[in-house]
Amino acid sequence: MHRLRLWFVLVAVLLSLPCAGQGSTPLLYEVTSETTTLYLFGTIHVGTRELYPLSAPVEAAFAASGALALEADPTDQTANAAALAGSVYRPPDNLERHISPDLYRNLLAKLPQIGLPVEYARALKPHLLAMTITVGEVLRLGYEPALGLDHHFAQRARREGKPIVELESMLEQMQMLESLSDAVKEDMLHAALASLGTQELREELDALAAAWKGGDADGIARALARGMEGMDEASARELEARVYVERNEAMAQKLEAMLGGRTVHFVAVGAGHLTGTAGLPALLEAMGFRVRQR
Repeated sequence: MHRLRLWFVLVAVLLSLPCAGQGSTPLLYEVTSETTTLYLFGTIHVGTRELYPLSAPVEAAFAASGALALEADPTDQTANAAALAGSVYRPPDNLERHISPDLYRNLLAKLPQIGLPVEYARALKPHLLAMTITVGEVLRLGYEPALGLDHHFAQRARREGKPIVELESMLEQMQMLESLSDAVKEDMLHAALASLGTQELREELDALAAAWKGGDADGIARALARGMEGMDEASARELEARVYVERNEAMAQKLEAMLGGRTVHFVAVGAGHLTGTAGLPALLEAMGFRVRQR
């Protein structure tokens, strides 16, 4: 089950890979149609100040773009709060009724270490509680969501007057997590609890950071595959279908519409969406667009 931790950090709505050093050249693709260009950038959702400034190709792509496209705008606090509200139980319902007794006992034993009051934890659905725990661990390791690239580019777009387009929304992302099977959501909570107080999460994230820093799509894809090794086959298939394949297909349709216009878009999405045959670069190339890694 410990292997699920790495997958969860990568796909959780609020988190992804840790920072890499200045001048790195992460995943950046140029996609061209007959009328326009869009730049696909593999984001990291948490970081440190050492992440900036970004490399010249990334800065040039953003400067050349007339609009920014994100999975969801992380700076829209009203929308984010509304999305999270659906992942909280309404009394008298609570977490204890929806997870196994063994998992609930494990949670109670570790709550003092997490620093969450029992009643607060009981009010959260398993996937939201897992996210909350994982955010705490990432903060403990020195990374901050506020320094992630989604925040960075959203803030810059507003300062520079560039429109922001959401490919999804925070509500849609939370609804996707809500729709996962109970078994997978329990796995998420198991994985989050297993990461507490260990160095394994840091080591796994650092290994992924090296692949991200070098723009190594195959390396990121291999890390994602390893991250699901501890899961049963049905759960792994469900996660791949719901988190990557279905979402990538929906996002590709929206990017296809953008490529039919004339506005140049800088598209910043989680790096995991840019890898493999189901990744956005492969899907857009199959649609007939010219795709090249920068």
